[in-house]
Amino acid sequence: MNRFLIIFLLIGLVSCETEKKEPSGPVIAVSVVPQVYLVKSIIDTLADVVVMVPPGASPATWEATPSDMKSLGDALVYLRIGHIGFEQAWISNIMDINPDLRIVDLSANLPLRGIDYKHGDHSHRGVDPHTWMSPANMEVMARRIFGEMEKLFPENKPQLRRNYSKLMVEIKGANNFASRELAGHKGESFLIFHPSLGYYADAYELTQMSIEYEGKEPSPAHMKEVIDQARAAGIKTIFVQKEFDMRNAEIIAEEIGANVVQIDPLSIDWPAEMKRITLSLKSSFDNE
Repeated sequence: MNRFLIIFLLIGLVSCETEKKEPSGPVIAVSVVPQVYLVKSIIDTLADVVVMVPPGASPATWEATPSDMKSLGDALVYLRIGHIGFEQAWISNIMDINPDLRIVDLSANLPLRGIDYKHGDHSHRGVDPHTWMSPANMEVMARRIFGEMEKLFPENKPQLRRNYSKLMVEIKGANNFASRELAGHKGESFLIFHPSLGYYADAYELTQMSIEYEGKEPSPAHMKEVIDQARAAGIKTIFVQKEFDMRNAEIIAEEIGANVVQIDPLSIDWPAEMKRITLSLKSSFDNE
């Protein structure tokens, strides 16, 4: 199927799911929208995909509704992204609703990044959940999804294999593009509000600086520290995930004479968003 037609259908699919349309066939459940891209690229129309965190919502703050739990209860398999708060909070409820539901953690055996979180008056070291922002991780997740779909739809193995092969070409293409465009910028720093590009930064030897501190809104002291660091690094672009408030980023941008650029790591069109992020980063580095 033509890639652009697939993306058009995926966007329509996600829009329909946001309106809680009842699935008409077998159901595969996932946590975040980029997983829809992976699953539908492999299975095409063999099943409906239900996404827990709808477009425009933040995985960090979203909470499941009774209808979300029912959708999970009806699923053949739940492909969790791993280490997102709602997954950990609701996993026992999910298993109670459907004890026979197969739950696959797509983060298992991936090279995971640490990240600091603050709760009340203490901090703890957690896991960065944005695993899909690394093409290498996406390849591993695609391979696991392909294996699960072969088990569910054994009569469609040739179709699944063809679709999986095309998907891997797209993922490798996104990686090759970023590697080529950012080859001359290894070691450079960028500033982002919510630290969602850590895996991306590691993949291309960049340094991610975050305005958000330990999962919380920045304090005045941290804002000053970020401004000083950004000035020292010569940063001219601040990236903000579309689900987040832009005000703090705009304050810092005004202080250091930078532009604010919105990105969408939760986009349904993962290859296009990866290319857009790559070009935005390259442009920001070229202007420093």
